[in-house]
Amino acid sequence: MATQWTAGLSSGQVLLASKLNEIGAAWETYTPILTASTTNPNIGTTGIATGKYARINKIVLGQASFTFNGAGIAAGLGFYFYSLPIAAISAGMNVGNAHAIDVSTFATIHNSLATDTTTRLLGVGTGGASLAGTIQSTTFPWAAGDFIRINFIYEIA
Repeated sequence: MATQWTAGLSSGQVLLASKLNEIGAAWETYTPILTASTTNPNIGTTGIATGKYARINKIVLGQASFTFNGAGIAAGLGFYFYSLPIAAISAGMNVGNAHAIDVSTFATIHNSLATDTTTRLLGVGTGGASLAGTIQSTTFPWAAGDFIRINFIYEIA
């Protein structure tokens, strides 16, 4: 049986709203890392990688964003991976979704996300028997303004 949460109060004390607001009240920021299975991509000199997450007990929910911009944009080689802010309880969990948009053509690709290790996510595509539909270096000719957005929720150890 689980232990009941007491908010650090003794019997008879009043539970104030300020104490309740401490429970997952503020989202934390983190800088997600975009890597690839063979050669890591470069989102450019003024590319932006942002992320935020909230932890409630053993559940983490969050968002990450990668926007390609500036000089030096390079697609890398292989399937793309996205780092997690806190290690997951296990690999192989379906935890969210990702979408990428090529702003010059408005082409899009959407994936389900799974933990392939306890510290990163991999898009699971709809490419049949392989991961051909996964967001990767060859998804688009990555250029300034193109972006990848992800949402996730998972259990931590």
